[in-house]
Amino acid sequence: MRLPARLALLLGLSAPVAAWAQPAASPATSAGNTGLVVRPGLEVFAQYGVRSTAVAGASSTWSHAFDAPRVHAALTGEYGDARARVLLEAVSSTLGGTIPGVPADAFVFRLREAYAGWTPGRMLRVQLGVVPTLTIPEVEGTWRLRAIAPTALEQSTLGAPADLGATVRVQLPRSFGWVGVGAYNGEGYTGRELDRGKGVELAASVHPIPAMGFAPLAVFASYTVGSSGVASTRADRLTAGLLWQGTTIRAGAVGTIAWGVAGDAGRVAYLLEAFTRVEPMERLLVGLRYTYQQRDDRFEGNQVHTALGTVGYRVIDPLEVFAAVGRSAPGATASAAQPGSDQWEFRIVSRGVY
Repeated sequence: MRLPARLALLLGLSAPVAAWAQPAASPATSAGNTGLVVRPGLEVFAQYGVRSTAVAGASSTWSHAFDAPRVHAALTGEYGDARARVLLEAVSSTLGGTIPGVPADAFVFRLREAYAGWTPGRMLRVQLGVVPTLTIPEVEGTWRLRAIAPTALEQSTLGAPADLGATVRVQLPRSFGWVGVGAYNGEGYTGRELDRGKGVELAASVHPIPAMGFAPLAVFASYTVGSSGVASTRADRLTAGLLWQGTTIRAGAVGTIAWGVAGDAGRVAYLLEAFTRVEPMERLLVGLRYTYQQRDDRFEGNQVHTALGTVGYRVIDPLEVFAAVGRSAPGATASAAQPGSDQWEFRIVSRGVY
């Protein structure tokens, strides 16, 4: 049965947390002297939000609600160079259609990741199953404010953070970064394969000056050749950007060109995301992000500008609380295609991870 929204918020605010995208702080369980290590994990986002929406030809409307936008439960096992991981996420049972026998809007769990891996020498990483893709995790791992918002690439549905397939990633020597390749069904981890075509992703994150104070600077680029839907519609993506992956300052500017969107091979979309996350003093977190999206370059007024700001505090290492404000300003064509997208939003958000 679905938890009441207020109870979900309290649970999120009281749960001990450890940064999911950072080295795991959860205790490991070892099976005797066999070398088997098992690590459980739990991540919860909970929030209260107030939204003001502009409606054409009428006064603005507002609403407010409690929500639990992310609940993740993970189990990771390691034995020598072998590794396996299962990650479950809670979603509404009505997302994408109702489930027989499950009450409407109840929370149910689905697979977010489920893969077997091999890491010989720790320089090579091979994964097979429901695997993280290469682009979104790199940008999200730099942003490190996923509790406030997904990356623009994920939020716009132009990319998926995981898919069914396989990835191979190689660490470059002397901390120069990594290069990787992935092959996927191409429909994302939430969709089933609809055609015989597969998606191939090539990606690299290179630190060109891994010394002299410039070690956090990374040049990132990826290209995905893919198809989607029963008609094998083109779905190619080119992403490139500069990232700064420091300790107290993390920032990035990332752009994406998408050829083929939502089953329309002739549709070309553009996406630009610029962000920064600063820890000016211990435990205080400040984040800013600007996003520009051109939904379809064939139409004027089809762009959306989004600004997001947040101030947070790390109460203890595993618990963070944020206040966030966001503004979404669509053009006339985008507003007509997405009613309710012209809005202000104010939120109180908690992030907790074991």
